[in-house]
Amino acid sequence: MAVVIGKSTLIRDPRIGEAAVDPAVARGRTISATFTATNASTDNTGSKWHLADLPSDAILDESTSILVSGWGFAAVRIGTKTDVDALVAVVTSAAAVVNPVAIGDAKHGVPLWQVLGLAADPGGNIGLWAHAIANATGAGSLKGKFAYRYR
Repeated sequence: MAVVIGKSTLIRDPRIGEAAVDPAVARGRTISATFTATNASTDNTGSKWHLADLPSDAILDESTSILVSGWGFAAVRIGTKTDVDALVAVVTSAAAVVNPVAIGDAKHGVPLWQVLGLAADPGGNIGLWAHAIANATGAGSLKGKFAYRYR
């Protein structure tokens, strides 16, 4: 039977040319920000709410949570200003709380710009927006927490 001694992505060896670990990954501080966005029963398709601006290279934490059951629309779509569902796409009846990042999924441990499917890091901050893709079914609110690791 083979005996293996391996290493994780947190261990790098500069003697053989391996780059240092990204500080946001290895020892980034966790920042948590809560939000509430409210909608009226008369809000229509195309309405949008600016939820937060996060650093493009921040790493979303798996504790990022969004309460979708109180939103006044049949679906929750959260993304960038122009990509309506880059982060979250769910019907409100499917879940009370949505966690857009889970340990082990494709969005875990990667910078925000990659989570959102952007081709390259735009630098600076990226705005996260909630979008109405149909008319409101009633008044409501979208509540949540963005938690991310950053240098």
